[in-house]
Amino acid sequence: MNRNAYIGRNVEILFKNSIGDNPSVIGKIQGQFGITSRYLSSMSTGIHSEKADVKMEFADGFNVDANIKAFKKSSASYNQLTRTSIGNFCTLFFNEDMQKDLEVSFIAKARDKHARSFSEPIMQTIGTKAKEILQWAFSYKESREILVIYERDSSTMNIYAMRDVFKKLGTETAITRNGNILIGKSVVIQRKGGNGVHSLDIPKDSLRHPGNNVQVKLKMKEFIVEMESVLLASYHI
Repeated sequence: MNRNAYIGRNVEILFKNSIGDNPSVIGKIQGQFGITSRYLSSMSTGIHSEKADVKMEFADGFNVDANIKAFKKSSASYNQLTRTSIGNFCTLFFNEDMQKDLEVSFIAKARDKHARSFSEPIMQTIGTKAKEILQWAFSYKESREILVIYERDSSTMNIYAMRDVFKKLGTETAITRNGNILIGKSVVIQRKGGNGVHSLDIPKDSLRHPGNNVQVKLKMKEFIVEMESVLLASYHI
């Protein structure tokens, strides 16, 4: 089993089973979204192929979707937000010309790790869609959605309302020293890379290889600092 997926799944269960023991935190969530009815329970939704990880249910039928991430301060602390094929990425946000440019760049990167993943023109084009890309990557629904970040070192759940997160997230773009694209202070777009242990029969410079997918990652330490002023609630386990 993929270790990151295993950790992520366990944190979902940990949040689902612990949030009900923290009424003051639930109260802050209710206040944030104007929910006046009592909290009932939470359920994991990953098994139902939904984007949210956990759904909090309230007596009046309101739900709050929770997207959950885990990290360790002692590690590099990158966390995947989402990934997709170049074709799907460009279908969502761009056009065929952009797709061809990205394909050329990613194949060059697959053949030479020192090549740049994104040229300046590609970076500028992506910059015009930065806000939409962030909303897609975070699965943002302003009405009732929270982001939960679990700090494994201190066993702390940090909770943010996504609408507050989006007020703070920057949309300016820059090229990193590794040739990736940085949006704001904490979101990175890159060629996924990796060996593709389940795709060893596919050449690394083939567009069918999963290493040539577009990946959006969150720099967790930077994000925590950036969002300090909009932290809704936290609790220790």
